[in-house]
Amino acid sequence: MRRALLVLSVLLAGCSFGGEERNAVELGELSSLVLQAEDLPPVFEQFDEGRQALADNPGGGRADPQRFGRQDGWKSRYRRQGTPRTEGPLVVESRADLFDSTGGAEDELEAAREDLEAGALEWEPIDEPGLGDESFAATLVQGGGTSGVRFYQVVWRQANVTASLSVNGFEGRLALAEALELARKQERRISDASSG
Repeated sequence: MRRALLVLSVLLAGCSFGGEERNAVELGELSSLVLQAEDLPPVFEQFDEGRQALADNPGGGRADPQRFGRQDGWKSRYRRQGTPRTEGPLVVESRADLFDSTGGAEDELEAAREDLEAGALEWEPIDEPGLGDESFAATLVQGGGTSGVRFYQVVWRQANVTASLSVNGFEGRLALAEALELARKQERRISDASSG
């Protein structure tokens, strides 16, 4: 009986570990894990796209490009013209970082949360956005009056990938729901890659 339980526990551990590996995203899929031009309204123009470079380094507890078994990262940035009366997002930044294991991605997500809390800007936490396997979001406003700018930061982990979406627009003209709608589009891209 004891031997049967031992064999069963080893088999179950192997199944769950193997399942995690089957859902891992491959390096060749990295560029498809960020928002693409077709994910945004046509008024947006892409002004930056490609592999994350030294200038894109988040610093803080994530300054080392090989941290937590990180393999590589990709980013895509979009903008549109606007005035303080413009509704919705003005600038959107979509990022994805690929790790050699789910554990590395979990460590990255925790370090991202700590960096946001310890940073010079006073980000306010928002309710759990319900993205990926685990996620968090925060917001802040810079400036005041009609020219104040609202920022949303949404960060999540799915399998061995961490993703982040930064969105800004004029205060009172940009809702959290708009940022989450874009984050869900990116989340679907990561889900497609991890299930493919």
